[in-house]
Order: sequence, then structure tokens, then C-alpha cells
Amino acid sequence: ARCSTNNAGTRHSAKRPRESWVKNYTKQGQGQYARNRSLILLGFWRGFRSDEIVRLRVEDVEIVPGEGLTCYLGRSKGDRQNLGREFKCPALSQMCPVNALSYWKVLAGLESGPLYRGIDRWGHLSNTAMAGSSLIPLLRALLDAAGVPASEEFSSHSLRRGFASWARDSGWDLKELMNYVGWRDVKSAMRYLDTSTQKLQTRFEQNLPTPLTPPQSGTQISADELQQKAFSAPTVPLIALRVKLSLSRFSKMSRGLTRAHRLIEKTCLERYAMQRLNKDGTLYTIAVPSPSREELSEAIYTLLDDMYRVAGDSECTLEATVQDIATGERWE
Repeated sequence: ARCSTNNAGTRHSAKRPRESWVKNYTKQGQGQYARNRSLILLGFWRGFRSDEIVRLRVEDVEIVPGEGLTCYLGRSKGDRQNLGREFKCPALSQMCPVNALSYWKVLAGLESGPLYRGIDRWGHLSNTAMAGSSLIPLLRALLDAAGVPASEEFSSHSLRRGFASWARDSGWDLKELMNYVGWRDVKSAMRYLDTSTQKLQTRFEQNLPTPLTPPQSGTQISADELQQKAFSAPTVPLIALRVKLSLSRFSKMSRGLTRAHRLIEKTCLERYAMQRLNKDGTLYTIAVPSPSREELSEAIYTLLDDMYRVAGDSECTLEATVQDIATGERWE
């Protein structure tokens, strides 16, 4: 059973905790603080995307105080059989997601339904989950208030990317990280691992031999040579790709399905000469300019990130795969 009780082992009634919540906590701002702290800590330490955070349900979380928690997600974009998956997270001595979640549940009197819910301007706790589109501005506002630079650049994948970078810097190997987060392939993991240019340069340069002749600087190129180089530059090849999409609502209350479909086509696919292959809009071909396979992969992963962001902002879940028509290579 995945439903859980508070630390005292007792269940709250549905009515009294909600009244207590509104009267004593939410209007004083403690409720928003507890909710936000919990979703940030759990989202980071579990490497969740924003759409995964808002789909968590109270009855699908089991907490063992002092040890850890297990949460179940009924669907994720890498779950082709739609069987769902369990994720575990340990209790920590500092910035503990288990303690933060336990406190939020008891404070809000939650026994079932969405784990992270909206709170209106008067401090009323909603019965429905937070909108997926609300998490990005919330995250940015919290980071801005904490003095984090460039907070406007954070996205629905930032908590996952942040955890992946922390794990790498803490000595996790790639296989260990993939198993924990739930990535099925190395390419999915690598696009979340940020390595600074300075670190890469140091790592590459340390084993390079010292050049015998220093490179010449300040060499002048004539206008004729420059024009000849421009006209002789090779044309960047276009790679034909097949894109398969499956969009669904977070819940029956979500109304952004049509909007998400339209925006994915207009803002993500049309820039690559999109051709729709069926009436339902689930299969497309696109042509991506790519001087190398590495740059092709980077362009495709950026495209996937953009499509998942649009879907999450519209309170939808997206399943997307991209396939090279010529080679059969797949990205998801």
C-alpha cells in the first residue's frame, strides 16, 4: 500500500485539517513555504521534471521516517508500456526531502489526491494539482528571491539537470546515475550533464604534446582569398527525420491539449520544414541541417526539450521519439 499516515500513525479527517490549514497556516504564508520547500527538495533529490512533480499523488507516496520514501509515478515519457515506476529517495541530515514532505502533508492534512496543490491569493488550498505551467515561474521567483543569478533561464528540466550535475561532481558514475534517475540510454543522460568549457579545456589539454611551432597570429587574408573560401564552403547536409508524438492531458481538468499541439508544430517543428504525415498530427517528417552527428544529436535534444517544455506549460504529458530515416537511429 502506498498511502501513508502522519508520524503519529493517525489519519486526519478531511474536514478539520482543511479548516485548520486555512485558519492557522495558509493565510500566514507558512503553507506556501512548506509546499514550495517540499517540491523543490523532492524535485531536486529525485531529479524530477516539473510535469512529474505535479502528477505525484498522496496515496502513491510511502514515507518511512528517518529512512526514506518511495513514490510511484503512473506514467513517464520513457515508460513505453505505461506501467509506471517506483522511485526511492533517502532521508538526509540536511535539506531532507523526506522531512520536508512529511511536514507538508501533516500541515495540509493531505490523505489522498494531488500531493502539490494550488493556493489562491486568500490562502485557500485547492483540491486540484498545481498547473504544470505554474512551476517554472514559481521556481524562477524562488531562485530570484534567493539571489541566484540568471534565474529567468531556469526551465522545467532545471531540477533534473542540477541533480545530474551535482551527482557527477560528487563522483557518481554514469550507470549509477542512469539507474537512479531512470534514463534508458546514455544519450538521454548526457544531455543533462553540463561540463564547463574551462573544465573540458583543462582535461583535453593536459595530455596534448607541446606544439613544436607556435601558431601564427595576425595573418592577413586578402579579399580575393576570403571570397574564394566563402564560395567554396561546403553545403551543410539536411538530415531527414521522422518525429512521432503522443500528447495527453495531465488530468480531466487540463484544457491545453489543442494549444500544446498547435504550439509544438508552430514553435518547434515548422522551423525544420515540417511535413505532417497523418490527420491526427502524431507523425511528421522534418529536415535538420547537420554538419556532424554530434551537432545533429544536440539539435534533436534541444528540440525534444522544447517540445516537453511546451507540453508541460500546457498541462499535458508528451511522449516523443525522433528517428533518422536513413540510419534508424532514435532519440527520445
